[in-house]
Amino acid sequence: MFLLCTPAVSQRLERLGFLCRWRASMTVDLGRLPPRRLLPEQYRIVEWQPHRRRDVALVDHRAFRGTLDARLYREYFSTPQGCERMWREAIEGKFGRFDPFRTLLLLHEGRVCGDVMVSARHGREAFIGNLAVVPEHQGRTGSALLLECLWRCREAGYERVSLAVTEENRRAYSLYERVGFVVSARFPLVARCPASPSRAAAEIPGSG
Repeated sequence: MFLLCTPAVSQRLERLGFLCRWRASMTVDLGRLPPRRLLPEQYRIVEWQPHRRRDVALVDHRAFRGTLDARLYREYFSTPQGCERMWREAIEGKFGRFDPFRTLLLLHEGRVCGDVMVSARHGREAFIGNLAVVPEHQGRTGSALLLECLWRCREAGYERVSLAVTEENRRAYSLYERVGFVVSARFPLVARCPASPSRAAAEIPGSG
């Protein structure tokens, strides 16, 4: 399995319609968080609102479109319907007990433009299953949304938060490192998808 993710083998597999990339499991100690960050004007953060699930799915689809993660998780991110299914599965408990009070939406002038999905796992650990901001609203908003989520987790009694990120998604990886996440494990992910003539160059601060 680990040999599949060597560059030479990965390139050959990709020509055959298979992707193999490294994912990193990361964890942050909530006792050591940076301060919350202020949002730019006209933005605000609210708790999960079930009636906005379709809007959130559209945001996720737009945020991940054209990225490597969209290819690795095409059953979710390739269509708005797939993104809505991801949320339905999360709410039903696929990633742990869904936490609607720490799952947050980023609004711009009242419209959803980003989200962070949180589930409770064993002990006092929360898990972030998704973080997304549409491209035109990126820039300080993703870090503010993430930190607000982490602080609310801390205030709710969680001691740590974990997530997984594709290592080639350097923008997301760097964001998580800046707020204190450290790598706890690495694992390869193999996905079948249509061959692509070129790899997406730009990644968004997302976690699948």
